[in-house]
Amino acid sequence: MERGEQISIFINSLVSDTRLRPIHIALSTALCHAWITSQFQQPYNISRSQLMRACRIHSKATYHKTLRELQNFGYLDYTPSYHPHNGSSVRLKTPDRIPESNSLTLSTNP
Repeated sequence: MERGEQISIFINSLVSDTRLRPIHIALSTALCHAWITSQFQQPYNISRSQLMRACRIHSKATYHKTLRELQNFGYLDYTPSYHPHNGSSVRLKTPDRIPESNSLTLSTNP
């Protein structure tokens, strides 16, 4: 599968999932940007401060809560690093299935 197609599937999953709030979308977008910047490595290292700045999150608690929720919803695998110079590791993934009660039907027709 091509990288553009992977990003498209990932974003379509985000958009159709009604459990997600704008903060989830913002953090997911920042994570996609970090993945592209890492030249599509899987997994790739992230910087909390850079992601927080990119998605305009000011609280560490909000950042970690949102990241944990995205992981629980199946959008990523997150491996924290407790080393001050090594970033934490993230692997983006598309949920196998979004529960029917939490999905929207998207139409491309006007």
